[in-house]
Amino acid sequence: MPYKPLVTAFLSSIALMGAIEASASTVRLDIQSAWPLTLPASGQSAQHLADRLKATSKDIRVKLYSAGKLVSPLEIFDAVQQGTLDAGYTSPLYVAGRFPALQLFGGVPFGPSALEYLDWIYNGGGLKIWRDIYAKQGVMTVPCGLMDSEAGGWYNFEINTPSDLKGKKIRFAGLAGEVMKKAGASVVLLGSGDIYPNLERGVIDGTEFSMPAIDAAMGFEKVAKYYYLPGWHQPAAINELIINKRKWDSMSAAQQDLIEDTCRETQLWTISSTTIANAEAIKKFKAAGTKIKSFPPAVLAAFKKSTDEVMSEEASKDADFKRTLDSLNSYRKKVSLWTEYKGN
Repeated sequence: MPYKPLVTAFLSSIALMGAIEASASTVRLDIQSAWPLTLPASGQSAQHLADRLKATSKDIRVKLYSAGKLVSPLEIFDAVQQGTLDAGYTSPLYVAGRFPALQLFGGVPFGPSALEYLDWIYNGGGLKIWRDIYAKQGVMTVPCGLMDSEAGGWYNFEINTPSDLKGKKIRFAGLAGEVMKKAGASVVLLGSGDIYPNLERGVIDGTEFSMPAIDAAMGFEKVAKYYYLPGWHQPAAINELIINKRKWDSMSAAQQDLIEDTCRETQLWTISSTTIANAEAIKKFKAAGTKIKSFPPAVLAAFKKSTDEVMSEEASKDADFKRTLDSLNSYRKKVSLWTEYKGN
């Protein structure tokens, strides 16, 4: 065979081997969001994450699905755990019934500010505990969406004293739901799609849901008279990307690092994506006749007292909850001198 064709054939074989090797190292990642992809912050953050991974990676092929496309939002964890779904963009609150400590990663009543929350996760030991809990379940978690403060909720009655909550049916969840129970409210658990019709028909008297920008997308101002601030039950929240542990371990270190870094960037994008939208939502609510109110100091004091009781009760029942709460409290005590001086 002449020299030139021989070289050409050799180089072609090398290129083919390189293509096969590159193909072998390419990872396909099917991700389902727990929220519609058009929903501010939560759903839009899932879309942002997928878009950034597609733009920055040549060997991670992402396919993103909206809420309910493959499994229901509350089934995402099980699907990821079993490996029938590679990954999910969701909230740790959705499995807090099975793993109570995860409530402290999804949102803490009277908890830290958004940036302090993130500092505890990355620098105060929170992430290690979070991952330890999931590792036992064959799941990897990557913090992936820092959420601003929620509102205190929508109500068709005024809250002037804690006793005003007695006998009222209110949609609440998690630790804050236990606090509302101590105030005498009848707490109802409803999926997001069931809240509006039940509020409209008077089946429930009130609900918490999320921040103003997201509440505006739900249209609650059409079926509730009062909107209370602040969101004492969730001053900040963190969404997560959960990945099947076997899938995660099959990735290269560079692929894992890229996902971690992209989620960190998504944290910043999420917290900065709703400030204007929240203000515009409040303006919309006022124009619709909604009465924007603040919780009286006595009510907030009662909520805080009940929160401390709930935290103590949960810590006494669950070792992981106690470990997580001790870590968070230790961090907040450590930084308190600075946070007190700067007015937080």
